Amino acid sequence: MPPLLPLRLCRLWPRSPPTRLLGAAAGQRSAPSNYYELLGVHPGASTDEVKRAFFSKSKELHPDRDPGNPALHSRFVELSEAYRVLSREQSRRSYDHQLRSASPPKSPGATAHPQSARQTHSSSWAPPNAQYWAQFHGVRPQGPESRQQQHKHNQRVLGYCILLMLAGMGLHYAAFRKLEQVHRSFMDEKDRIITAIYNDTRARARANRARLQQERLQRQQQPPPRPP
Repeated sequence: MPPLLPLRLCRLWPRSPPTRLLGAAAGQRSAPSNYYELLGVHPGASTDEVKRAFFSKSKELHPDRDPGNPALHSRFVELSEAYRVLSREQSRRSYDHQLRSASPPKSPGATAHPQSARQTHSSSWAPPNAQYWAQFHGVRPQGPESRQQQHKHNQRVLGYCILLMLAGMGLHYAAFRKLEQVHRSFMDEKDRIITAIYNDTRARARANRARLQQERLQRQQQPPPRPP
């Protein structure tokens, strides 16, 4: 029984690494370094070639093919970002300029240091949203003096905003008061005209009534005509 133990241990322990680990290592070695390699096109490819490459790759990396694989979804997002950048002339020109400025020239001893070459190879690859967040790196001031100056600047801006708000409220109040005064004077003038018309009409009605009464009295005082 004891002599069989080493044989069982040899059977339990595999002689070669698992296939999954080999596939992961091969995937890491073959990871794309830029958007062109991700789409499988050369830097001088036309927009139609980029479009065809994207459609071909998207069929292979679509998340619906394997919904439980988060790596497939992340690769599809990167593929979509690569197509979005390379399909537009302005963004593609900016991306090419960044590639040219970010890639240093190869030194003669680069082949003797595979680790440094691997670091350079991996540093040129950035996540899809790295370009978006890179523009905010120099926004926040560094150092206590810079932060204090920024704090004072923010306080001044806040004070200006409060002054503008108060000035706007004052202008609105003055305009409202002026509008109320104009409306009141208009209504007073309207009431005065209506009152004048009413008094004039009433006076003429009284005069007509007095004239009619006087004519009636005159007719009553005249003697009736005698028959012939």
